[in-house]
Amino acid sequence: MSAIPKRSGPSEDLVAFIEDLKRQWMSTIDALVDPLMMVQPDYTIYKANIAMAKVADLDIKDIIGKKCYEVFANRKAPCAGCKMKESSTSKQPQQYELSHIRGNHFFEVSSQPLLNGEGSIAGVVQVYRDRTEAKKLREQLFQSEKLSSIGLLAGGIAHELNNPLAGAMIFTEMLLKQLDPSSAEYQDAVEIKKATERCKNIVSGLLDFARANPIKKNKKPPKLKITDAITEAIKFAKMTHDGQHYQIDQNWISNEPLIHADKNKLIQVFLNLIQNAFQAMDQGGTLKLRNRIENSSLIIEIEDSGPGIAKELQGKIFDPFFTTKEPGEGTGLGLAVVYGILQELGGKISFKSKLGEGSIFTVSLPISTSSDEDS
Repeated sequence: MSAIPKRSGPSEDLVAFIEDLKRQWMSTIDALVDPLMMVQPDYTIYKANIAMAKVADLDIKDIIGKKCYEVFANRKAPCAGCKMKESSTSKQPQQYELSHIRGNHFFEVSSQPLLNGEGSIAGVVQVYRDRTEAKKLREQLFQSEKLSSIGLLAGGIAHELNNPLAGAMIFTEMLLKQLDPSSAEYQDAVEIKKATERCKNIVSGLLDFARANPIKKNKKPPKLKITDAITEAIKFAKMTHDGQHYQIDQNWISNEPLIHADKNKLIQVFLNLIQNAFQAMDQGGTLKLRNRIENSSLIIEIEDSGPGIAKELQGKIFDPFFTTKEPGEGTGLGLAVVYGILQELGGKISFKSKLGEGSIFTVSLPISTSSDEDS
């Protein structure tokens, strides 16, 4: 009797189908660009995708069994603001934000509960979407719109005030020529002149701020070396501060590229930043200036050894009229003007500051290419 060929039963076909489905499912998970992991209610990871392995700089097999906060955030305890536990107890998906758990990155996180056949929690799917750049762009757009609106208002006010201020200045000068310098009236006129000059400086600042947000033109400004503008800014800053009071360390790259910019506007940018650094170091200190090339941008850093900026104030320093100086010592428009000019030039400004350690302001400007045409 001939042997009957062995045939695979329905159970083997089902196992093969399930294994193939599992492979397809894992391939789909691995194709996601966002880091993903499946965790148990006690934060232990039991599955992860390739994106998570890349972020953690580990093999997937080395991730399994570790705590999610240990792998993703290098922490010893759950991340502040994490809602994974709420998702596992309520069996409801949670959407939330986590910031500064991996450097300065900002994440939008989704926690989706996984239920077994009995309706109990088998785990939670955690998906982390890096929205750092998107958040920065939103903040820049908001700041630009705010500055533009205030700039229009400031420009209108400044123009309206200019004429009566000019009249007050002229009549005060006439009074000073007619009054006896030893009289009380002469001293009153001197005080009026000082107050009027103070108002004129404020109006001048308003106009500078308003002009820092013009409609962009297609015609590009000429090419120049940024260190030429910085040298001029240092010279002007020393005229209003004791140059011997500070040590200035300059470290410029030898192959400095050219940029498209108006030299006078750049002088205004760096004069504001250097004067702010000098004022922060009112007891003396070291000002460090350096530049480098990063991608297609020229990066300039201005570092002071001052007291630093308190964390609660750091979100306001580019706002118009915000100042930490004593009344009468500043209009609070300097950094707002700087921000507006750099926006106009296609550049950016950011800063880092820590109390007791000083501040570093970083200016980024696009490098001119050989295909650019001079104006």
